[in-house]
Amino acid sequence: MFRSLNSRLLLSYVVVVLVCLFVVGLGLLVFVFTSSPLWTREASMRLETAARETVAALRQAGPLETLPPERLRMLLSRAAEAAEAQDVRVLVLDARGMVDFDSDKAWEGERLELRKMDRAPAAPGRIQGTFLAPTGRRGGSWIFVGQVIPRAGDVRQTILFVYPRLRVLGWFAENLLPPLLQAGAVALVLSVLLALLVSRSVAAPLRRVSAAAEAIARGESGTRAPISGPEEVRALACSFNAMADRVEAARRSQRDFVANVSHELKTPLTSIQGFSQALLDGTASTPETTTRAARVVHEEAERMRRMVDELLVLARFDAGQMVLARDPVELGPLLRGCVEKLAPQAQAAQVALELDVPERLCVTGDADRLAQVFANLLDNGVAHTPAGGRVTVAARPVDEGSAVHVTVTDTGGGIPADALPRLFERFYQVDKARRRTRGAGLGLAITKEIVEAHGGTINAESVVGLGTRFAVRLSLWVEEPAIKAGAGRKRG
Repeated sequence: MFRSLNSRLLLSYVVVVLVCLFVVGLGLLVFVFTSSPLWTREASMRLETAARETVAALRQAGPLETLPPERLRMLLSRAAEAAEAQDVRVLVLDARGMVDFDSDKAWEGERLELRKMDRAPAAPGRIQGTFLAPTGRRGGSWIFVGQVIPRAGDVRQTILFVYPRLRVLGWFAENLLPPLLQAGAVALVLSVLLALLVSRSVAAPLRRVSAAAEAIARGESGTRAPISGPEEVRALACSFNAMADRVEAARRSQRDFVANVSHELKTPLTSIQGFSQALLDGTASTPETTTRAARVVHEEAERMRRMVDELLVLARFDAGQMVLARDPVELGPLLRGCVEKLAPQAQAAQVALELDVPERLCVTGDADRLAQVFANLLDNGVAHTPAGGRVTVAARPVDEGSAVHVTVTDTGGGIPADALPRLFERFYQVDKARRRTRGAGLGLAITKEIVEAHGGTINAESVVGLGTRFAVRLSLWVEEPAIKAGAGRKRG
């Protein structure tokens, strides 16, 4: 019944209001019963009225000081009938506090200990206060108003008009309970209305977020949750929209990835299919054409193999399954080996290779993967540098010896500014004309994955017409346990 947020908020408001009303009512009852001036004043006024009327009636029979005790008892018996109509009991005490007369006939002969209140008397000889009923007698705490009647000598009598304090429950029910219930009913109605408004203001934005999630689940990827409601709900909507944007970007990247792979595989497959068909149907009949067809088939198959290998490497990085060594790697020999491997290619392209690395510069990482990084950067530099240019590799310690920067700088044609942000995307190539001869555009993406798996960074700077510089930042050697590539990195 109360499964929805709206109904639960409504029920919680109603319960809170009812509990508050109960606590307030109980607190008022305790306050009135113990020390409330309202209760004391109301009881005192009732007793004072009874005392004033009774004493006035007694004085019509003569002065109180001279009335014989028997005459006084008879007159009080008659006056007690009127007092009892107001639930007031009449007592007569002697000088020792003994009860000589009790309109209820229950306490005669008992002794009472009066506790007088410090209040101004309403009339001469008037007293007021409280007392406890005699032990073993019914009653408890009582409140009284009395009239002292002096007699000849030290003899005196006191007429008491008493009222039980336990009647506070009745007084409470008669005087305070009705307005309290009325106020509670009004508060309950207002709280229900307020709860409806608050619950709707909270639940409605949540329902809109839920509706947006269902729309995305149905394939409506452009749907976003409106940002409204309380701050927490607005934060939820913002987080949901950010998540939806990332999901949409991931889907778009996946679609682009599939499209790029399909495109990259289509060209070599077409070449392989065409030349293999020529071999089968005899079109390539001469030794020259046969050799050419076989070479093309071999080259395209080798190109496909390299691309598949690169895709597998990227897949392992994405899954966090690429385990990298955390060994000390001397940059000097590693970079020198990369330069030596690229030397024939650079010589054929008439590009000079320069190396500037200090001795005994040691970084933390996987030597094979780092060699792959710098070999790829050098290969790109040589491929995009015209004859007569140069490619320079330099390394310098930075950050007070805690890291090292390795730069690969070429003097090629440069990269346009709008292409730099996409340079490390998979399958992205600045020079589309080189697509058939330079690979599938996965080299820099793999390079970035390897560098980041080492806890480093890579960026590119370029000026069209002047050249490009790639900067790789790596940590200097510190003994650490082996890590997995991708661990601790949050992928988008």
